[in-house]
Amino acid sequence: MAYAGTLQAIRERVGKRGVSAYLEKAAQRQIERDNLDELIADFDKVHGPADPEAVAAKRARLTGGAPNAGATA
Repeated sequence: MAYAGTLQAIRERVGKRGVSAYLEKAAQRQIERDNLDELIADFDKVHGPADPEAVAAKRARLTGGAPNAGATA
């Protein structure tokens, strides 16, 4: 069930005629995220979880930031 505030926010962005296309794209993105979550879970089962320090170091290399920059808990 969609909430009135959510539908209103969508209509404000895309107009009344764009709601279905907007919702379709949102559903596609969610399915992609769900598939990625499943892929990561499968990888973790085989290889174990990623080392947070190694992830932070690689993120820093890619972004040019400090090792913990952009990390979320």
